[in-house]
Amino acid sequence: NDACVAIECPAGRQDSCTLRAIANLVPYVHSDCFTIHDGSDPYASKDGKRRIALNSKYHALLKEYPFQRVWTNTGLTVNIMLVRSAPNNRQIQMIKELSDEILFLGISSFEDFPKPSVNPFSAKYPADKYVGLFPGFLHMLRPDDAAKTFPSHVKLLLMSQSDFSLPNHAYRDYSVPRTYDFTYSGSDQDVRNDCVGWSSFAKNWSFVKEALNVMCGEFKLKGVLVATIDKQNVKRCSIPKSCEGLITQTQYISQSEFHSYVEKSRFLFLPQIHDASPRVSTQALALDVPLLMNAYISGGWKYLNEKTGEFFHDFSDFRQQLAKIVKNADIENHYTPRKWVTEHYGNAKSCKRLFNFVKEEFPDWAEAILPKGTTCLYI
Repeated sequence: NDACVAIECPAGRQDSCTLRAIANLVPYVHSDCFTIHDGSDPYASKDGKRRIALNSKYHALLKEYPFQRVWTNTGLTVNIMLVRSAPNNRQIQMIKELSDEILFLGISSFEDFPKPSVNPFSAKYPADKYVGLFPGFLHMLRPDDAAKTFPSHVKLLLMSQSDFSLPNHAYRDYSVPRTYDFTYSGSDQDVRNDCVGWSSFAKNWSFVKEALNVMCGEFKLKGVLVATIDKQNVKRCSIPKSCEGLITQTQYISQSEFHSYVEKSRFLFLPQIHDASPRVSTQALALDVPLLMNAYISGGWKYLNEKTGEFFHDFSDFRQQLAKIVKNADIENHYTPRKWVTEHYGNAKSCKRLFNFVKEEFPDWAEAILPKGTTCLYI
């Protein structure tokens, strides 16, 4: 069985054993784990620090928000740790102490990290505090911005969490009319304050309210505003009177429910700017739904082209771009979002890109910490 990388047996016995696709060793008194090797010690370290065996502090790090796991095509967690948001001073010290044993790579996954946040509700830090902290960074920036942001010693890969894990879905059936014109993914965190707060700033809700005057009042569009009602189902984000009878507001809902709304919509509305490549962007594309996206968005811009939707900059061109996507969304194959995104992203393609990045830019690390047979790395 090529998928087997370990055999687990009841403690002290060699019968009633099972095959395992993950070889991470965990202390468990009731069973023994036997791993496959070529006669040498597969967990030996060449330099006394870097090794295949998972660092004893790895799982403790994962309990803290900034840290994110990396694993191989066989499911084995490896000594590569992503840092997805600004670590505090204590966490920075932990990173420095373990930097010879774990390959720490930054990843843009929170606000404008590693650049300072412009969100008025967020903590502030110097512009150069994190850009050079890691030897490599999976970033979201446009090429010219990346060149200005990171020091020359940092190895860069244009990659986001949203490059992975696309929902499986059929191509659009144009004979079935769409229920809604658009869906917007909000957040219920600030509903009590009429959607004024950290999360609403990140979602650019103030722009949404102005845009709704156009979308409802002028274009008479039907839409869904997800997560704009509080968990108690009492308060909701206020919307223009022109949207009465046209807009459906929901509480926070499951991902499958969200996908159900998106797949019934002509486009997904992404007005945010300071957002690190929202996962809903590639999810919508995989559901064969195009995007109406803010051209100034920090991350996710790379998914937008003539096959996947339309950009707008501000109200100077919002009506024009809105009219364009409304007109073209129902023209069969004018946009081909699912075809495009599955040709360029998803687990199979993105895991190989990440593996090649580590192998080519950090060859000593790759040789020391990646087990034989590794062809992909997942996040």
